[in-house]
Amino acid sequence: MRTTKPRVIEEVKARQRNIVFLDTVRNSRNVDAFLLRGDPNAPLVQRVGAWIFGLFFLLCGIACLGLALNSHSWADIIYSIAGFLIGIKVLLSGFRRRRKSKALKK
Repeated sequence: MRTTKPRVIEEVKARQRNIVFLDTVRNSRNVDAFLLRGDPNAPLVQRVGAWIFGLFFLLCGIACLGLALNSHSWADIIYSIAGFLIGIKVLLSGFRRRRKSKALKK
C-alpha cells in the first residue's frame, strides 16, 4: 500500500499541470470522456457540472426550436435537434450508473 501512494500522488500532480500543450489535451480529454460517457464514481461536483452543461444545451435546443418555428429554417431545426440530443446525453451522464458486474457477462 505504501508503494502505491507516492505513485498516485505523482499521477495527480501530473494531471494538474497544464503548462504544456499535451498536458492540456490529456486533461480536456478526461473531461470530454466524462461528459459523454459518464462515470459511476464521479463526485457530486462533477455530476452537478454535467447537469448544468446538459441543461444549457437543452435550453439552446429550445431557443433554436423557437427560431425554427418563426423562420421556417431547416438549419434551425437541425441545430435544435442537435442541441436536444447533446443536452440529453450530457445530462444523463451526470447520473450514477451501476457498474456491470463480471458475473453478468459470463
